[in-house]
Amino acid sequence: MVRQFMQEYATLRQDAAQAPRAQEAARLRLKLHRKEIGMAVVALGAMAMFLDAARAFAALAT
Repeated sequence: MVRQFMQEYATLRQDAAQAPRAQEAARLRLKLHRKEIGMAVVALGAMAMFLDAARAFAALAT
């Protein structure tokens, strides 16, 4: 999943850099920013899930 995000991110960056028209470049840049925000939300969710799991395992150990 992370690899797919990174591939899409790299593709979007290349497309935004090579877009000949300003409108198309702006649209791709916006899409890129939305993708970055989505990746950050997924990363924060995963971090919260792993933190919760670590707390549960710590509670079992005591």
